[in-house]
Amino acid sequence: MKREDLAAARRAWLADTEDPQEIERREKTDFLKYQDSDGRFADFHANRHTFITNLCKADISPKTVQTLARHSDIRLTMNLYSHVDLADRSDAISRLPGVVGGNGVPKA
Repeated sequence: MKREDLAAARRAWLADTEDPQEIERREKTDFLKYQDSDGRFADFHANRHTFITNLCKADISPKTVQTLARHSDIRLTMNLYSHVDLADRSDAISRLPGVVGGNGVPKA
């Protein structure tokens, strides 16, 4: 079902422009493909990981995220399905009082 939905969405996206150069550019991308050029799949659990990670990034309480994920154990939600990348860590550090910002000035 997901494969068919992505294929239909990709067809609509490709048909959404009449510019020949834009059509050619879009056809070369992996956007909305079920399997990308690196062999990765857009599977159901990838959606769950993205959903749960985005809830965490939105500062939703861990208990609410766990409930929305329908997990019985908060460790499953936080340790397996939520992800923190370098930008998240950098942002967290930059929020600390007295941390120097990108312009060399300590943040208040």
